[in-house]
Amino acid sequence: MFNSLGQFLTVNFLYFSLAFAWAIALLSIRNLTRINWTWKKESILLLISQVGILGLSYLVRDFNPFLLFPFLVSLFLLLITPQLLPNHCWVGRYFFVSNCLFLLFGLMWGVWFILNIPISPVTRWLMFLTVPLLIFTLPSRIVQFLEQFEVLCRKNWVRPRYPLHPAQRTHYPKVSLHVPTYAEPSELVIQTLNTLSKIDYPNFEILVIDNNTKDEKLWRPVQLYCRTLGDRFQFFHVDPVEGAKAGALNFALTQTAPDAEVIGVIDADYHANPDFLKALIGYFDDPNIGFVQTPHDYRDWKKNAYLRMCYFEYKIFFHTTMVSLNERDAALTVGTMCLIKKEALEKVGGWAQWCVTEDSELAIRIHAGGYSSVYLKESFGKGLIPETFGGYKQQRYRWTAGPVQEFKHHFNLLMFWPGHKSSLLTFSQKLHHLNHGSIRFNVGLGLLLTPLGFAVITSMVLHKEVIQVPFELWLAVTVSLISGVYLNWLLYKVTLGCSLKDTIGAFIARQALTHITSIASFRTIFRSHTPWQKTDKFKVTSKFLRALSTTKTELSLGITIILFVVVVFLLLPLPGLVLIFLIGMSYRGFDYLSAPFLAVLAELNIKKIAKLN
Repeated sequence: MFNSLGQFLTVNFLYFSLAFAWAIALLSIRNLTRINWTWKKESILLLISQVGILGLSYLVRDFNPFLLFPFLVSLFLLLITPQLLPNHCWVGRYFFVSNCLFLLFGLMWGVWFILNIPISPVTRWLMFLTVPLLIFTLPSRIVQFLEQFEVLCRKNWVRPRYPLHPAQRTHYPKVSLHVPTYAEPSELVIQTLNTLSKIDYPNFEILVIDNNTKDEKLWRPVQLYCRTLGDRFQFFHVDPVEGAKAGALNFALTQTAPDAEVIGVIDADYHANPDFLKALIGYFDDPNIGFVQTPHDYRDWKKNAYLRMCYFEYKIFFHTTMVSLNERDAALTVGTMCLIKKEALEKVGGWAQWCVTEDSELAIRIHAGGYSSVYLKESFGKGLIPETFGGYKQQRYRWTAGPVQEFKHHFNLLMFWPGHKSSLLTFSQKLHHLNHGSIRFNVGLGLLLTPLGFAVITSMVLHKEVIQVPFELWLAVTVSLISGVYLNWLLYKVTLGCSLKDTIGAFIARQALTHITSIASFRTIFRSHTPWQKTDKFKVTSKFLRALSTTKTELSLGITIILFVVVVFLLLPLPGLVLIFLIGMSYRGFDYLSAPFLAVLAELNIKKIAKLN
């Protein structure tokens, strides 16, 4: 019976590896060509594809009767997915179904494989330690996959996601724009205020809240300049105030005009478009709208190789995941260029001073209060990307730690406990807000996989365990590695129109953040408090020692991993299964070494700009 189970899992693992690879091919054709894909053509093509995959699987595994199971399961799930994914194309549904089954049977087959290979008890138990982590993170990985790649699979979008056409109105709700600052260059804040003074809207005020800035030379010029801009501008220097940015915004709420109906948040470095308010205010005619969010966007990056890499790394989230979240009324507020109904903000208790991402945390409570939201793809303002890799890391630390805090704090609120009705959150809102935190939570747990990988490989080398790798595993590993790289390219190509060079640059920038996101998550899991750290906006001079000092941990880990891989490969000339682990370790080594590469590139570009000036 145990052998039959092994055959059953093996043929399913093989079938869904091939199915997922073919689904990617079909998705590429659908997105990169102008073929008219009717539902009849798609359904017939998928049926033929299933038969083809079945035939190919038979060639690999002979005529194994178990192969009928994955064939029939795929057809059954494709028949019921229109109920779950009604606005997706058939190819898109097949893409998601095959991915889920590939992950599920890959995990089950992996457990069976570990149980059966001839290895020492130490190696076997070390391998099994990874299984709980993989099981725990599987649901989050599936939801994240949907959020990330849904833009490639949709045929219809239902909820609003574009600006409204500005029109003459009889009533212009008063908007109070809040500009929080802390130890910012005065000239930077003044430039932001200049752009805000040009906003084309008849009924708004601007509150500048400088919190805890000790150097009077930084905040005093801003205060004086506000006086020259007219009665619409008010300046407040508050020291001390607790809760960092959230504390400053809560203070601003107490100073807001009583007749204001909408609150806007603008970061101190953001230059807002003049039509920002007119294009968005119409959404608040619906009393159920709690907030309207526009994407982060940035300026002064096009001629800077380092900033260009960061720019596209930032941008993809706002053109994929945020679009998907909006479709389920689960969008996030992201700290700037957003408008919030004042009534909703006050009803849910203002900004959370305990959370370092007070913006995305607020979205949970506004949705839990029964309000809806809108996310728009079009940007209405541009800020600055951190000039140094150290600043980039510091920003991402906060963006990772905050959602982990949200996950811990709102766990009961977001879980699907029977009879739990303490909020008005819908099923989709719970699922996606929970996933926003759990993705980052899982990053910290994933940090344990690297030392476990070291331990497994070391044990196999010491025990001289050379295990032959079955075809199914090589196929799955190949599909996983190639699909991970290829799907990212496809996503950037289709959604952003990126060149291959820019896609590679964004990929390197993302991988360079691997260590800092893992550390941020891991620390926050076990800490009750995370200090708020601002992103420095001051101009800097090039210092290569700074590049090395901010990435010395990543550099050390990257070199150690690569040396470890080389030594193990030399010790086991025919490594077998160890080679799979070495490939994974090499990939992690690349992640770590991307950080010093990006740090040095940032310093080179700072030096280049200094010479030009």
